[in-house]
Amino acid sequence: MACLRIYQVRDGLPGPESWLIIRKEENGKKKYQFSNASPNTKMNRLAEMSCSRYWMERALEDAKGEAGMADYEVRGWLGWHHHMTMVMLAIQDVREILEVILPRRRRITGKDILEIVKQKQKARESARKSHHKRHHKRKKSRPN
Repeated sequence: MACLRIYQVRDGLPGPESWLIIRKEENGKKKYQFSNASPNTKMNRLAEMSCSRYWMERALEDAKGEAGMADYEVRGWLGWHHHMTMVMLAIQDVREILEVILPRRRRITGKDILEIVKQKQKARESARKSHHKRHHKRKKSRPN
């Protein structure tokens, strides 16, 4: 993997400074992508983000077919983000619930499913708060 700071070309002129990430896959194929991550981003973080890109693309492709995301008519950027986030979370929840239900021999009730969904929402909220706390702690520790 290689990460280089470059200036993208826009209309034949220097554009925004960004990262060019070059990643060689196991099959030898090279993948290239731009990132607008800050200049002080560590290479291991860029690698982590680059490799997680597959899972985001996979989630979007699955959601297009399974939840009609391709048919959604958006009026605004914020609305699109809210809708897409909710669709992806719902699809993930349904998959995980089915993974719990299908292998079981006993009958699962609506109450059981509701409890699974509540646990997942509680875990998401905890993760969100933890991320928020870490993010603000890092911001405060940076010199002005």
